[in-house]
Amino acid sequence: MAIEVLFITAVILTGVLLVVTPYLNENTNTSLIAYVKSSASHACSYLNSGVTVNSQPYSLLNAIIVKSNYTSKNFMVSSITSSESDDTITINVQVRYSGRIDLDNDVMALAFKAFLIRDLLDHTDARLEGTSLYYGDKKVVINVQVVGP
Repeated sequence: MAIEVLFITAVILTGVLLVVTPYLNENTNTSLIAYVKSSASHACSYLNSGVTVNSQPYSLLNAIIVKSNYTSKNFMVSSITSSESDDTITINVQVRYSGRIDLDNDVMALAFKAFLIRDLLDHTDARLEGTSLYYGDKKVVINVQVVGP
């Protein structure tokens, strides 16, 4: 009788493990994407304020504020998409703004990307290994596109 109970318990625990593990992985991915979206929105709010500060990670965006002549350019996150393959999560962020800024969109995209990575490192369990960003056991690739008028 005891062996049957142990066998049934093992089958139940194995089933729970098989069901819960993919759910936890999906939850981790969702949390990461939500954090990147929130962080990108904070960056846009900071840029729209037109005021510079010298604290990390916001100081990474100061050049954009200076080149926009300390005025709001209505920065906003227009889309976030993600994809997963093997052990890599790719997050694509698109930011739009209005008005003229004397700075190349690619340079602004690099500043946004640096901000997002620094914010992830400071406020989550993300880590850098060499030049690669990891969240848990997954490599994270963040692509930022800045689109102006």
